[in-house]
Parts: sequence; structure tokens; C-alpha cells
Amino acid sequence: MKHDPSLILTEDVDGAPVRIGAAVMIVRTEPDDPITERFLDRVGVVVALVFDDPPRQYPADPLIQVRVHGVGEDLFFAREVAAVPQGHFIAFGSSSSA
Repeated sequence: MKHDPSLILTEDVDGAPVRIGAAVMIVRTEPDDPITERFLDRVGVVVALVFDDPPRQYPADPLIQVRVHGVGEDLFFAREVAAVPQGHFIAFGSSSSA
């Protein structure tokens, strides 16, 4: 059995580009970026940092697992997510009502 070196963290990591629980918008930074259309321009919450090659990626270059209410979860590169203010996140209705 081969050992899977992936590291999936659900707690903040010093030096990571985002924090767990942060509100982010999924964005396209290049015309041929293969982002799934159902996530594009949606606001979600960061739920995990995924390091599938920890020696190379940790701590600054994880894949970012984002949950978008009503759409699901997917992994994105740091360049594909943009931080949004907390109030903006609630305005989009992407969190549970408070």
C-alpha cells in the first residue's frame, strides 16, 4: 500500500494565503482558467487547506477548499480566490442566517 503524503488542515496555518473561515469569492484570473462555472463569481467560506505535496507547498501554496452554500465544495488555487469583507459575505446569502 502506497502512503498518501497529502496534508489536509482545517485550522489556520501561519504563512498560508487565507484563513479558515474566511469569506472568499471565486474568480477567474486567466481567460483559459478551467474554473467550474457554477462556482465562478460566487462567495463561499474557506473550510480547509490541502497540501498534496507538503514539502513543496507548505505553508504558502496550498489548494484552498471552499464551500459555497447551495453549490458545494471544490479546491481552488490562491489566485482563484479573492477575499471579501464579512458584510459582503452575508449580503450574498452564502452563510446560514444569523
